Amino acid sequence: MKDIKLKDKIVQGINDLFYIWKREFQTTFRDQGVLIFFILVPLGYPILYSFIYDNEVVREVPAIVVDDSHSSLSREYLRKVDATPDIQIVSYCADMEEAKQMLKNRLAYGIIYIPSDFSDNIAKGKQTQVSIYCDMSGLLYYKSMLIANTAVSLDMNQEHVADCCLDIHAQTKNAPGFAL
Repeated sequence: MKDIKLKDKIVQGINDLFYIWKREFQTTFRDQGVLIFFILVPLGYPILYSFIYDNEVVREVPAIVVDDSHSSLSREYLRKVDATPDIQIVSYCADMEEAKQMLKNRLAYGIIYIPSDFSDNIAKGKQTQVSIYCDMSGLLYYKSMLIANTAVSLDMNQEHVADCCLDIHAQTKNAPGFAL
């Protein structure tokens, strides 16, 4: 029996590796299903996806409002949000439970929540928070909700720069029956 040197074993292993690689490569390119998956899908999917989301903009996203502040500043904020092309306020709810039920029933894709201390914090010069809750079944709905609320927040910060700072706090729901 002949002793095989380590160098010969390594060379033989590399040759075997390339032989196997060559055979698998040939087998792969003989299979039409694999060719479609490797070539057509990576080329076709981005084109199809770009046609679906051509504008990447959703307008007039239905939103629900829970305004616990009931102040002139909260009404101004909501008026400005509703005036944006991105959001259409479809309902005002008395509490979050009612709003969550409407969101679950797909009557809207987001909730804008204004806390009871909204105007008080602004009057005291404290930062206040407006929370948005979004249905994550479509990321473009979330994007529209966030952009509209952020734009109004920045606009109102400019108007009331000495008085307040508004902060948009976004929360999302991934499934019906989400917990807030």
